[in-house]
Amino acid sequence: MLRNASEDMAVHLKDRLRDMRDFLRAHRYERRATASTDKHFGDIEKLLGRAVSVVDDTLTLAESASRTVLPDRRNHELVLRPLTGYFTDFTEGERAFRRHMYRAAKALADTLQERDPPHIRETAFAGAYETLRQRQGHIVLALKKASGHETLRPLVAGLLAHLLQEICRNALSDPATPPTAQNAVTCISVFAPGLLASALALFDDSLPAPDLLDIATLAIAAREERMARSLKADQPITDLTAIFESLLTHLP
Repeated sequence: MLRNASEDMAVHLKDRLRDMRDFLRAHRYERRATASTDKHFGDIEKLLGRAVSVVDDTLTLAESASRTVLPDRRNHELVLRPLTGYFTDFTEGERAFRRHMYRAAKALADTLQERDPPHIRETAFAGAYETLRQRQGHIVLALKKASGHETLRPLVAGLLAHLLQEICRNALSDPATPPTAQNAVTCISVFAPGLLASALALFDDSLPAPDLLDIATLAIAAREERMARSLKADQPITDLTAIFESLLTHLP
């Protein structure tokens, strides 16, 4: 229990520090834009620069603390498990799920052009995981008993639909990311490929995680607007499940 509490504190601390760093950096850029009309810009710029450095140092400390709680966190390379592997052990699986999906989403957010990424928080992935475990436990149970690709695909597609809906709901409830059509599309492009790549690993373990993520990213990009509309549809889970099942059938 103490270990879990310490881990939760480390994850929440890092998320809050990331938010603070993003805010300070954004405000720093705003101050630069108005430098010509503000004689005190130099002092403010120095102050904001120091604040960003302090937050970066604190994030490094928080990362070190989380490594103490989770000794297996030794690198930041992209790792993805087959999707069902995250649900064999709920405690360890939740940790791996939020870490892996966070890294995949951050990598995808860094590739966005002319679009601002949504806030990406480890706690959002942990929340989606826990919500699915509590409300859709029958899907997880069915997956454990299922055998054969034809039986697995619709179940995995449903699991993907529920996870994606919850992750996007969390992101689009943030005041900085209002639930506009464009923001919904951006959320799909950032959050859906990691989930899909993990599902693809369940059906084909011959490809490394970066290749699976590339394949999933291209596939989602061709359907992101349709998937974003599905989030607001009368039956979002039904719509998203159908899209994911089609992708799982034809990829990689």
